[in-house]
Amino acid sequence: MKDKKSKKSITIGGLKFQMEENPKKAENKQKKFFLALLNRLVSMQERTEKIFTEYGINLIMYEDLYFQTMEDLVYEHYGNQIAEVMFWYVNGAKIENEEDQFIEDKETGKKYKAKTPLQVYNICKKLKLFKD
Repeated sequence: MKDKKSKKSITIGGLKFQMEENPKKAENKQKKFFLALLNRLVSMQERTEKIFTEYGINLIMYEDLYFQTMEDLVYEHYGNQIAEVMFWYVNGAKIENEEDQFIEDKETGKKYKAKTPLQVYNICKKLKLFKD
C-alpha cells in the first residue's frame, strides 16, 4: 500500500506551483515541533522556579501574560486533549513518585508511563489524540 502524498497548489507572481509533501516527512516535522515546544515549555517553567527558589524573585505577575498566550496557542494548535497532557507534563515533570507519572486511557483504563517528552508524544500518538 502506497502512502498518499498531500498536494497543494499555490500561485506566486502569476506562476502556479504544485507541492507534494511525503506523509512520513510531515509526521516527522510534527513530532520535532511537538518535542521542541514541550521541551521549551518545561525549560521556561524550570527557569521561573529556579529564579524564585534561588533568588526569591517572583516573576509570575510579569510572565503570566506570556504563559497565557503560549497556553492559548497550544490549545488552538493541538486541541484540548493534547494541550491538557502537555501542561500536565510541564507542571508535573519533576514528579518524584513514578506511580503518579502516567497517562491513563479512559476507555481501557490502561496506564502508560510518561517520564520524557518523547514518551508523552508516543503515548498521545498511540491513543490517537492528535487532530488530523
